[in-house]
Amino acid sequence: MDHVPDVSCLQSRQCAVTFCSGAKLSGDLTVPGLFELFGHADGKITADTILIEQSGSAVGDLRADIIVIKGRFEGRIIGRAVTLHASAQLSGEISYVTLKIDSGADVNCTCSRQDPSET
Repeated sequence: MDHVPDVSCLQSRQCAVTFCSGAKLSGDLTVPGLFELFGHADGKITADTILIEQSGSAVGDLRADIIVIKGRFEGRIIGRAVTLHASAQLSGEISYVTLKIDSGADVNCTCSRQDPSET
């Protein structure tokens, strides 16, 4: 089934960017909205919301208000609300205001809580 992009972001200026399974990204990316990853990314990703799906993986830095990891990640996460699902596999550093880790998540990270007033 072909993926039809949602063009409503053109009106609201809040975009959703999806990298499909098999797609690879290398470098820095800034998205004013949602970044959803089914493929693989190397580099720094900055968005309002970052979602790494179960088939997705990334190496580098993630920076967003909301970060949800279902797949694999290695590197540094800076987020206000970070959620790690049971299928998540992570190593690196997590800086957060709120952190939710589901039972079964494979987490090998240094975690540090941010003061909400400083973000």
